Amino acid sequence: MRRAVLLVCVTFLAAAAAAQAEPRVEAPPSAAEFARVFIGVTTAYAIGFEQPERITRAHCVQASSGHYMCSYALLRPGRPPECHLMQARWTPQAASTITVTLAGRTSRCETLHAAIASLR
Repeated sequence: MRRAVLLVCVTFLAAAAAAQAEPRVEAPPSAAEFARVFIGVTTAYAIGFEQPERITRAHCVQASSGHYMCSYALLRPGRPPECHLMQARWTPQAASTITVTLAGRTSRCETLHAAIASLR
């Protein structure tokens, strides 16, 4: 009986240690939160490198878990806003939290729908 109790305790402790050792995987953010993170990360990067460009008006949808499509405007001093469209993945374990897989310019970017429609 003592061996059985000891075996159960050792097994429980080993399982608890293994569970703590595994990296915790959090669910990808919602599309709105992804847009906020995208703006925040790019703003921090621009500030860190003393660049005047800023990304604003990001509008994203989540195609599937961790996969997004967004329209956004790029602001440069003294120039009209540039509209852009991108596909990206949420990659918090990689060197970059956001991995852009496809990007390009569009003629409109009020919403993602407007950006896609402007490609026609």
